[in-house]
Amino acid sequence: MFDMDKKILIIGNSVKAYALAKYLSKICTVYVAPGTDTIKEFAECIDIRENAVPELLEFAMETGIDMTIPVSALTLSTDIVKKFADNNLQIFAPLKEAHKIVNDKTLAKKILYKLRIPTPKFGIFEKQAMALDYIKNLDKPFVIKTNEPSSAVVLSSNTPAKNIVECMFAKQQQRVLIEDYVCGTPFSFYAITDGYKALPFGTSLLYKHSLEGDGGQLTSGMGACSPNNKLTIENEKYLLEKVIYPTLEFLEREGNPYIGILGVNGILTDNNVIQILGYQSFMQDSDCQAILDCLDTELYNLMSSCIIGSFSDEIDIVEQKDINAISLVIQCKNKDNSENTIYGLDEIDDELTVNYFPSVKKNKYCEYEATNGAVLVLTTNAKTVNSAVNKIYSEASRLNFKGISYRKDICKPIDKSFFADC
Repeated sequence: MFDMDKKILIIGNSVKAYALAKYLSKICTVYVAPGTDTIKEFAECIDIRENAVPELLEFAMETGIDMTIPVSALTLSTDIVKKFADNNLQIFAPLKEAHKIVNDKTLAKKILYKLRIPTPKFGIFEKQAMALDYIKNLDKPFVIKTNEPSSAVVLSSNTPAKNIVECMFAKQQQRVLIEDYVCGTPFSFYAITDGYKALPFGTSLLYKHSLEGDGGQLTSGMGACSPNNKLTIENEKYLLEKVIYPTLEFLEREGNPYIGILGVNGILTDNNVIQILGYQSFMQDSDCQAILDCLDTELYNLMSSCIIGSFSDEIDIVEQKDINAISLVIQCKNKDNSENTIYGLDEIDDELTVNYFPSVKKNKYCEYEATNGAVLVLTTNAKTVNSAVNKIYSEASRLNFKGISYRKDICKPIDKSFFADC
């Protein structure tokens, strides 16, 4: 039976930190560092920076934290896991060296290539002239990206590519990654692991383009569906055995066993071929709540078993509910951030979950205000995809603020005419 007195420290201020804190606050006492104005409504926010490891360690020891869950990329790039483990504190996250496969896109591609895991053809460049020369004879479309978050750009001609590459090197990017664009169904596949054994944790269909039909710029996510019904049982078995396990074995051989949630982002082509684009630690802002909605297993106990070493012996399956969950990212396209009250929140059905981006603040009247960029994520679930889709868009129509914007085609057939050459 679960101990309701457990204390959990979540490190981060993203939407996934919000979603996880809200999810666990129903059964635990939750602290979030640094947290946000909106997280304060259901958890205690601690004024400690994400990368201030000594202060975080001191707080965890003095408060008697039972488990720490860092979801911030900045935190995971520090030695926090080793420091906490050295002080006998439970922490659910990969070591700094293991996490490098997530935040270093070029390293990830090299590992995928080394392990013979299918990945789009790519080139890694440290000099501008070589990158521009590579692009000249490249099939269209193609993708250019760096290690900066949300830096990926899909291009169908050389003219803008030259300007983008020049801009990237002007910003003193150490490496630029150029890869073929692969058409198909995008997916995220997550596994939970103690570093040795791994079990499927959830899947999602992630919508990263800013416009309908997968047009416009690539974003961190405009919406998601979970599970990804395009992935078959055979696809998931392949991903676990041919992608997740080889990666875990490689990291273990390198002396960096990976504890936590290891995800892969990829493309399932129309002829059922899987191409892996990169790795994820934990879930993403736009699919975290949808994955959590589908979970039918006690999450705290699952995480704890990975840390203490009982996962391999005691856990055989991560139970999932027989539902479909959909998340929709609501954006603000209005650079005038003053007095932009979000109307309609009190009309949203209680069955939906509303998770806020850290930019959302409360004004002196206790009203939420939108600022330019991503504002909130709406999530709902139902037995069928169509029911969930109808519900999410019906509720989204209740919201109103200056510059409100969201994709209207989540979980609807994608119009691939944007890239006629695919």
